[in-house]
Amino acid sequence: MRALFSPDSRFMRIMSRVGDLMVLNLLFLLACVPVITIGAAASALYTVCFRFGTEREGRLIRTYFRVFREDFIRSTVLWLIVLVCGGAAGLNTYVFYLMPGALRWAFVLFAILFVLVVLTAGYIFPLVSQFGSGVGYTCKNALIFGLGYLPRSVLIAAFNVFPFGMLFLDFYQFLQMGFLWAALYFSAAAYVNSMLMKKVFAPYLSEQAEEKENLL
Repeated sequence: MRALFSPDSRFMRIMSRVGDLMVLNLLFLLACVPVITIGAAASALYTVCFRFGTEREGRLIRTYFRVFREDFIRSTVLWLIVLVCGGAAGLNTYVFYLMPGALRWAFVLFAILFVLVVLTAGYIFPLVSQFGSGVGYTCKNALIFGLGYLPRSVLIAAFNVFPFGMLFLDFYQFLQMGFLWAALYFSAAAYVNSMLMKKVFAPYLSEQAEEKENLL
């Protein structure tokens, strides 16, 4: 029993990480309150998640808000692009689906566009957190990763859209799970997504490190 509650035991390390994720989830939700800041909040969230368990982990709260400030403009522009493109594709999917006759089938095209936005958006803010590239370059690479690693991308997208899908399909069930959303879900999903993306990003991070060494 003593070994179980030892600071170095596996159980206590897991509990410590769960505690970190709960704090991180709260920071993310607070940073998302103005809505327009969701992109910067997501970039900071992924930065912290990618650093968990590494030498760069640092202080959680300080790291989160520092990255939030540093990436604010770029992440906000990307968030607005995702919001406009995803909103337009989703709205047109719904509108055309309700139309009579052959015109209705145009909803398939917009549904495909909506899925592409969702798959791409799953990589946008993790890319900002790891590479800090420009807006256009980030969007292009996010689309390439989204389609190039499709099974993994679908799983990442599923974690990202699950709460919103439940909100749309079963509002009462969504409210019943309110504690999960508030306490842990978004940071835990980002943490799992970051582990799924580490193998995808690893070769490019190695190349980036080599380029920096050559410049020194």
